[in-house]
Amino acid sequence: MSASSASQDLQRNALYNLAAVGAVLLGVLLTLGAYGHFVAIWGQMMSEDVALQRRLLLMLPGVVLAGTAALNILFSKPLWQARGYALTVTLAGNLLAALYLTYLMIQGVPNHPIGVFLALETSFVILLVSLRAGLKWPAAGYLTETR
Repeated sequence: MSASSASQDLQRNALYNLAAVGAVLLGVLLTLGAYGHFVAIWGQMMSEDVALQRRLLLMLPGVVLAGTAALNILFSKPLWQARGYALTVTLAGNLLAALYLTYLMIQGVPNHPIGVFLALETSFVILLVSLRAGLKWPAAGYLTETR
C-alpha cells in the first residue's frame, strides 16, 4: 500500500457509506410500508362504486413509498461510490416524499402510520443535506491529530 493511497483512504468521507446503507434499509422499510398500504386499500380499490379519481388518491401514498424505495435502492451503489449525481437525485426524491408525508400528516389521515415513515424520511434527508453541505466523517482534523 502506497502512502498516497493510504492518505486517500483517510480522506474518504464515510458518510457516503452511511448514506448508502441507510438508503438500502430505508428502501426495504418503505417497500414494506407500500405493501402494507396496498393490502389495506385493496378492498376499497376493487369496489365498483369507487370513482377512478378516488382510486388514484387511495393508491398515491403507496406509490410514493414504493417509488422512493426503488429510488433509494437503485442509487445506493452510486452513493457508496460517493457520486454527486446520486446524492442529488436521492436527496430530491426523498425530500419530495418527506414533503408529501408532511402534507398527509397535516391532513390527518386516520389509521395510517404516517409519522413513522415521516421520521425515517426526515432523518435520511437530514443525513443527505449534511452531506450536500460538506460534512465529512471522520473529520480530517481529527485524523491528523491522532496520528
